[in-house]
Amino acid sequence: MEQSSANYTTIPEFMVRRFRELGIDEGFGIVGDFALRLFDRIVHHNFPILVAADEQGAAFAADAYARLRGFGVCATTYSVGGLKVVNATAGAWAEQVPLLVISGAPGMKERQGDPMLHHKVKDFNTQLDVFKDITVAQAVLDNPLTATAEIDRVIKEMITHQRPGYIEVPRDIVDTPIPDSPESLDINLPPVNERRLELAVNDALTLLEDPRSAVALVGVMALRRGLSEHILAFAENFGVPIATTSLSKGVMSERHPMSLGVYMGAVSPEPVIHAVENAFPLITFGVPFADLVMGGFTQKLDREHLIECTDTHITIGHRTYQDVPLWAFLPALIKAAKERNFHEHGRGLHIAPDFTPVADKALSVERIMECVSAVIDDRFGLIIEPGDCLFASVELAAPAWALSSAYYATMGYAVPAAMGAGRADPERRPIVLVGDGAFLMTGLEVLSAVFHGVKPIVIVVDNKGYGTQRPMMDGPFNNIPLLRSEILPMAFGTGKGFLCETEEDLDAALKEATSQNDLFIIRACVPQGKISPALTRLTDALKKKI
Repeated sequence: MEQSSANYTTIPEFMVRRFRELGIDEGFGIVGDFALRLFDRIVHHNFPILVAADEQGAAFAADAYARLRGFGVCATTYSVGGLKVVNATAGAWAEQVPLLVISGAPGMKERQGDPMLHHKVKDFNTQLDVFKDITVAQAVLDNPLTATAEIDRVIKEMITHQRPGYIEVPRDIVDTPIPDSPESLDINLPPVNERRLELAVNDALTLLEDPRSAVALVGVMALRRGLSEHILAFAENFGVPIATTSLSKGVMSERHPMSLGVYMGAVSPEPVIHAVENAFPLITFGVPFADLVMGGFTQKLDREHLIECTDTHITIGHRTYQDVPLWAFLPALIKAAKERNFHEHGRGLHIAPDFTPVADKALSVERIMECVSAVIDDRFGLIIEPGDCLFASVELAAPAWALSSAYYATMGYAVPAAMGAGRADPERRPIVLVGDGAFLMTGLEVLSAVFHGVKPIVIVVDNKGYGTQRPMMDGPFNNIPLLRSEILPMAFGTGKGFLCETEEDLDAALKEATSQNDLFIIRACVPQGKISPALTRLTDALKKKI
């Protein structure tokens, strides 16, 4: 007996249904001939693919979207598009972002005989082979009978491990009927051993109940597992001050009474360093102990007094509890602490952003951060480019989320990320802090953002070249052409631009920008060679290690 057509679907329709289940409304990408049919059918099923200026920009936008929504989609064409998103996908792997790359590809029939089709590199699997190294799961949907299972396998692996994935769709398979799957996604989180969970919670509470001062250091996996509300509850209910890493900046408002700000080893201000490094115990929630995250490994943390909570296990001193993942441990710890009436009575570092411009005074990176901190509130999110903007931002009190390529540290991330972040959270307007070098790379994505309804405030910190590298080794390789970015709105036909050379200029420009819902590009000029105190602290600490 022939099966009803109700039991069949298509690849685009099934993927869009899964995306809706995950709570995402749109993706980002650039089409090409091998992807035309795929894009058309995805859009037909009411899942827009927002066009960027470049494929890498689309992937950075999808990455930022994923950081705020839990999943992101970048769609592209074969090789000339797919290979341009490799860098962004590598960054998503490094920083544990579930970014799905969907690539159109030559049809299976037209691959027969190994013809020299355009965009082909070594062979038809070259792009797949590249992505095998930088994604947790991959699938080429060349078999209609297994397509639904393969789509689900890739998505499940991505969410389970919080890593990027890759799906390739040959163009002659796009409209082929495939068996439908009526079941919802069943996500497998890292497993829990209930007995070890109980032992780990009791062990942690025993250490936390010591009369000295506990501090929590929150890392990126707490964000990826959606534990922000639990972190806030832990801080408020039990009086444990919270510091974050640069990757998790904004997990709670840095103006909250229990916030300590950002800990980045020697990069951080002395009060933050003292609070974190003298904590007893220090409890870390999903913190990657990576070089940039820890200020070039300048952290001084005593493992004897450390409760380290990871995505798969808990380590307390020299004892490790396997199969006790962060997502299960933190709620269990909060529950047990309530039952024991645990309270730490700790306090954060009171941060009251204030900025009074000094007449005719030239700008500096730290004063730019102070000015931004003083004018923004929770209507704004921050996107911070790697470099001196990132280091200096440890002293910028973020009222809401803050995104950055803070460990992988790829230049060019921040501007295209503004589009993804603005679409993921339309209630908050992105403020971008970006150096002049990075802006040269992807600054045109500002126009893409505006085209899709996102109107960021972009502050281009112009220090005449690659200012982060000059203190390490200067030379002509740090010099770049001048771009008068403040006049780009005139070329775009939308928005406003400001050239700021003094504190009064910047203060006035930012007050106007934050009071109006329009694109603003503010070029904030900093004298060449002048770096932030945070970068100075880092270079000084690193010199001691050499």
